[in-house]
Formats: sequence, structure tokens, C-alpha cells
Amino acid sequence: MAAQVEVEDGIEVLEDIERRVRFIAMAMIDHANRVRPNPSRIKVGGHQASSASMSSILTALYFDHLAAPDQVSVKPHAAPVLHAINYVLGRLDASYLTRLRELGGLQPYPSRTKDPDVIDYSTGSVGIGATATLWRAIAHRYVAGHFPVPRGGRQIALLGDAELDEGAIWEAVVDPMVRELGEVMWIVDVNRQSLDRVVPGIAAGRLAAMFEAAGWHTQTLKWGRQLTALYAREGGDHLRARIEDMSNEEYQRLLRADAADVRERLLGSGPDRDAVAATVADLDDATLHTAIRDLGGHDIAALREAMRTADAHADRPSVIFAYTIKAHALPTEGHPSNHSALLTEEQMRLLAEQSGCDLDDPWRTAAPGSPEALCCAETAERLRRTPVERKAPPAVPARRRPSRRSGESCSTSPTTRPRSRAASSRRAPTSPRPRTSRAGSVAAASGSSASASTGSATTLAR
Repeated sequence: MAAQVEVEDGIEVLEDIERRVRFIAMAMIDHANRVRPNPSRIKVGGHQASSASMSSILTALYFDHLAAPDQVSVKPHAAPVLHAINYVLGRLDASYLTRLRELGGLQPYPSRTKDPDVIDYSTGSVGIGATATLWRAIAHRYVAGHFPVPRGGRQIALLGDAELDEGAIWEAVVDPMVRELGEVMWIVDVNRQSLDRVVPGIAAGRLAAMFEAAGWHTQTLKWGRQLTALYAREGGDHLRARIEDMSNEEYQRLLRADAADVRERLLGSGPDRDAVAATVADLDDATLHTAIRDLGGHDIAALREAMRTADAHADRPSVIFAYTIKAHALPTEGHPSNHSALLTEEQMRLLAEQSGCDLDDPWRTAAPGSPEALCCAETAERLRRTPVERKAPPAVPARRRPSRRSGESCSTSPTTRPRSRAASSRRAPTSPRPRTSRAGSVAAASGSSASASTGSATTLAR
């Protein structure tokens, strides 16, 4: 029965799962900041906008693409979405959902050692989590070539576009061994924002060329199915050129326009205004408002196809540039100051209604027997790993401390004799450094240079 959920028309089920996962992640952050007692009234933390931009990618990856041996590095600010996925898969107890960023609770960023759920990589240091997938792939190849170990899976990194500013990324990308790692796949969340600003310029093409020059297979997932269908219309090339020629700042402003204002802003004032207007003339304002935010990084069907294409290039690593919207599906989407913004209670209730959830019962999972529940159960079984037998590390010999009364030495070597206090305190006398005037220093320097050749010869003779 679960297998029937995986067919092509199961995309709607995956979209339902994404809405639930995104809401639970937002509710975790909301509870940590607005519900949990906080006498200081200082923001506890959590990034609703950055989590939302990654929700589609994580849903497509976990519920459709991953196998049990695969290991995933998730960008730091998307930790709540990862925890929400682990929760609906039965890999995280509900009691932890109210303990985000609490001592002993869920960590601000994914942590292998401190988080209670399944975390493959600790990614608190920006850029380091992504490069760790490369070094783990190389290490596994070495171990598999020398010891009988289970076959390793794919090494996958989900990283923000701003992480590509880190020098450590490019030092790793151009390593000669890396170009042979066909088990590596990176997905870059291109939301065109870095902290509380819109990134000027469009750099994805330049970055893709840099990966290609290093021997990587690259894909750019820019538009979703709805916009792609509009581009295929008669005159659709004018619409595409209009949107693709927008600066990041203009596009982000378009996202914040209401439905009645979107059309006028989209048409612009260029020579193709009439052609663009004719292409979208039959769309009502609400449909157009939805269509202009239809990016590839939020199209689960397009994401699935891109991941399968990456797997087909098994002779080299792959990178997918997936265009997304920061704060996707939230009231703050596209706003330049949304990085640390928190939804109000009213906004959270609206999001719950749109997601088929309930803010008064935020941790409710899918109804038993529903297609959504069956897909979660099948995914949990598919990703189940054989427990690793934990072995205690070898005991470390205790170092014996010396006794001040007996005068024992710290050294345990029988050939080492303790030095007496008098002997250890004898040092060659040092002369105080002479204090000279500026003129005296110049004169001393000229005098020392005159004897430099003699001094060098003496040193060599010794």
C-alpha cells in the first residue's frame, strides 16, 4: 500500500507533508520565543525565514530520494525543519519540540553529539558542514578499500548560497581528488538574501561556472512548473526575459506586492510591456500573484527530477542551484529584514489554517491510514539503519602526580634523573638591552652591517 504513494501523482501527498513539516518547524520556534516562560524577554532565537526556504528541498530529499546509507549535512538555520522531519518519522520524541534552544534540549544548529535525533553532520560552523561531506566520502573510500565494511551511501550537503562566500568551500571544491567523488551531491538554497539584506547582483551563473571548471556536474533549478508553462505560451519568451532581467532587489519587492499591485509591477515600463501583458491577460490577480513566486526550489517534482539527474552522473560530484524564497509561504516572504523576524500569534494561526494544522495542537501528525501517514511510515522504514554497536574506548593510563614531600619526578622513565632546583635555576646571564637614541640606533646599525660578513664567516667556520 505504501508503494502506491510513491507514484508520480504522489506529489500532492509530498506537498501535504511539506506544509505540515514547515508548520511544526515554525511552531517550535514560536514556542521557544513566545510561549515558553522567558523572564528576560530577550529573543531565544530560531530562524523561521531560513527554515521555510529549505522546507521543499528537505521534504523532496527525505520523503522521496534518500536511502538508509545516505548521510546529509543540513545548513545551520534549517535545523528546525530537520527536527520536524525526524519527529513525523518517529525518530524524535514530542517532548523535545518545546525545548528548542534550551539547555539539554534541541540545539540551535544540527549537532551529532548533543541532539537526541538522527543527525549525520554537525553544521554550526558555516561552510564546514558542506565540505565535511567531501572528506567523509574520501575517508570511506579508503576504509572500504582496506577493510570489509558495508557499502557507503551518498554524501549530500544542503547549504545556503551565502555559505559559498567561505574560502574553505573553494579550497575543498578544487581539490584534485574531489572531482572523482560521484557519491557527493550538494544542493544550494539560492534565496538571494544574506542575513538582513537582499544580495545585489545575480551570481548563481558565475558560481556554477566555477564548479564546472573544477569538474563538477551542475544544474540550475530556477523555475517551477507553473511559470514554465507560462513561458511556453505564445509571447512567453517576453515574460521570461522580463522576470530574468529583474535585479534581485526588484524581484524581492515584487514578492511583497499584494495581488492587486503585482500585475502593474510585473509589466514594468520596458518595450515588451504590451507583450508581457498579453501573455498574462487571462490570469486573475490571485493566480498571477501565485505564479510569480513559483521557483524551482519549491517545486517538489522538479527537485525530484534534478536529484535523479545528479545520481546519473556517478563519475563526478554534482551541485544543484535551487532558487527559493526566504520565508517561503510565510507572511514575511521576500522581506529584506525577515532573517530574524518572528510571526505574530495571528500570523501563526493563519499559517496553521493554510497548512491543515492547529496552533492549539501544533504537534499533531497526519491521521492514521491517510496517504500522508502511509508515506511517513514507508519513509521511516526505508531510512531505518542497522544500529551501530557502541564500544567503550580503551582506558587511558592515569598519570602519577609527583609528591612534593618525596621529591618524585613527573617523568616515569627510569633513565631520566630529576634535576635539582639549583641546577634548573642556573641560566646564562643576560645583558640588559642598551637604550640608544634614534641617531645611536642608526650608527649601531651601520656598524653591525660592516662586520656582517666577518660574523657570517665565523659562524660557518664553527
